[in-house]
Amino acid sequence: MENEQDKSLCLGKLERCYNTIQHFKIRVDSYLYEPTTVALFETKAYLKNKISKLSETNEKLLEFMRTSKVMQPEQFKLVNYHIRETFELEFDFMEYTLKFRQPV
Repeated sequence: MENEQDKSLCLGKLERCYNTIQHFKIRVDSYLYEPTTVALFETKAYLKNKISKLSETNEKLLEFMRTSKVMQPEQFKLVNYHIRETFELEFDFMEYTLKFRQPV
């Protein structure tokens, strides 16, 4: 029973991560965040690469979690690591977008 709860909890977290990653995938290409300096171009490239890798990993983890019957401790660690990486992406993206704020 506990394993099933862990699995459904992890699936829910992975689905939220998927939504977050997709949101950032759309926003990073928004005209509002068009880079104007070399540093911003490099940051945007870094973010797009990280988004792509996290998106691919998320899809693989979701597929694996949906098809597996029992959740192993290693899988739980992988899911938690992925969630942490998604939070780091969110922080990095927020830092990037703050550079576009116009002074009041």
